[in-house]
Amino acid sequence: MIDISKEQLLKELEQKNEHIAQLEAQLYGTDDYLEERFRKLIDHVEMVSVQGYNNNREVVFWNKASEKLYGYSQEEALGKKLEELIIPEYMREAVISNIRDWHDKGISIPAGELDLIHKDGSTVPVYSAHVMQKNPDGSKYMYCIDVDLTEIKKTHRQLIKAKEQAESASRAKSEFLANMSHEIRTPLNGVLGMLQLLKSTQQRDKQLEYIELAVVGVKRLTTLLSDILDLSRVEAGKLAVDPTPFDLPELLQNLTDLYRPSAQQKGLKLNLTLHPATITKITGDSSRLQQVLTNIISNAIKFTKNGIIKVETYPLPHTTAGTTKILFSVSDTGPGIPDSKMEELFSPFIQLSEGYRRTHQGAGLGLSICKQLVKLMGGNISIESELSIGTTVYLCIPFGLPSSDKAAPVLAETIKPPKTSLKVLLVEDEAINRLAAKRQMELAGCEVTAVENGQLALEAAAQKNFHLIMMDIQMPIMDGISATQAIRKGEAGRENKDIPIIAMTAYAMKGDREKFLDSGMNDYLAKPIENKNLLKMLDKYR
Repeated sequence: MIDISKEQLLKELEQKNEHIAQLEAQLYGTDDYLEERFRKLIDHVEMVSVQGYNNNREVVFWNKASEKLYGYSQEEALGKKLEELIIPEYMREAVISNIRDWHDKGISIPAGELDLIHKDGSTVPVYSAHVMQKNPDGSKYMYCIDVDLTEIKKTHRQLIKAKEQAESASRAKSEFLANMSHEIRTPLNGVLGMLQLLKSTQQRDKQLEYIELAVVGVKRLTTLLSDILDLSRVEAGKLAVDPTPFDLPELLQNLTDLYRPSAQQKGLKLNLTLHPATITKITGDSSRLQQVLTNIISNAIKFTKNGIIKVETYPLPHTTAGTTKILFSVSDTGPGIPDSKMEELFSPFIQLSEGYRRTHQGAGLGLSICKQLVKLMGGNISIESELSIGTTVYLCIPFGLPSSDKAAPVLAETIKPPKTSLKVLLVEDEAINRLAAKRQMELAGCEVTAVENGQLALEAAAQKNFHLIMMDIQMPIMDGISATQAIRKGEAGRENKDIPIIAMTAYAMKGDREKFLDSGMNDYLAKPIENKNLLKMLDKYR
């Protein structure tokens, strides 16, 4: 048995530790050697700039990435002060103070984005982080690790520019559409006005038929224009619903009465049936509902050669208090729709027949807009069809219920003149529209004075008493909004400050009506103006 003392074991262990230390020194080197290896490593890193500074802020390390980023060679940078190389003048005092605090008080400098200076004077955007390293001799070096943000900033600026260009293009598109709407509606209003005047004169049966067809053509153009503008607004996300209380049976009756002559002309029956449990006093966007049903009913009449068109409503179960759901169905006995075409029906510009031999006219926008509008109202739309049997379109739309405890607003009483003595000031710059509107109102028993712009309107109102002003918007010299605001300020006489002013304009996009009412106008008529709507407006202010 070998007897080894404790002292011998400790001595042998110490010798082995010394041997291991010698091996480590040979393998890894001293602290100075390790630091040299570290410097050589980061000196060849191309993507990250690393600089080292002593407590006097003098450069002690400057890697090749720093040479590329800031333009100074290692020979030029070593020994130079940080603030003299890359720090902008406005930052120097703060940088010197921060570095001093780190050395003396241990307050570290947080990382962040900085705009530093290149040798040529240009700005170098970087993300800079900082490390304080203690050396074997007890001194401290501050190392700055900088990442070049030039390309990132460039990309960011390009994205901002692209966003601004897209927004500018969107604004330009909206302005173009608004202007096109105005420019198209203006001549349409003149044509429709003249045709309506022509209808009021004596003519033979054939002449009346031609006039009726021309009026139908103008209305078709107006509908097409509205569809194009609505589709554009839906795609841009700028179309909104405007819920108000309305009477559902009245809306549906007016619709079927409107289309019954077209149906009868083709030998079709148009029937309206409301389920007895259908709630009739509801809150929703009646104009959008009417637009959807108008498209669907007109399509049913267009594609059906014989038989019947049915418009029906049914109440549906609903779980939310203060609401109701209604199922609308419009069915026809037309040719039906092939299964292969069903999925395409709600896409814009798609029609069942194509090429030069299309049997029915249209732009292919109606059902696409219907789907978008129904979705906007919180509902859904579906189609059921069978070839040679017919087609049924279903709409499921939620509506609100008018609050029974809300009293109807009380309007201020206005002294209205007798129907035969309504004196109207017509302000319209377009000659044909001015003539048509003037004559239509004269036939309605009004005494009409017509002027061409807002300035002449102010002068006319100051010299003569009127009960009502019909004001165009876009006019030379002084537009309709400026004229309205001037009248409200009393520039046409104190007695005219509250005179009713009706916007009669081709600006008919979403928001236009509200804009004109906010400017001080009392009411709004969109061109082209149907005679019945004009008469209704005149009666409102008699």
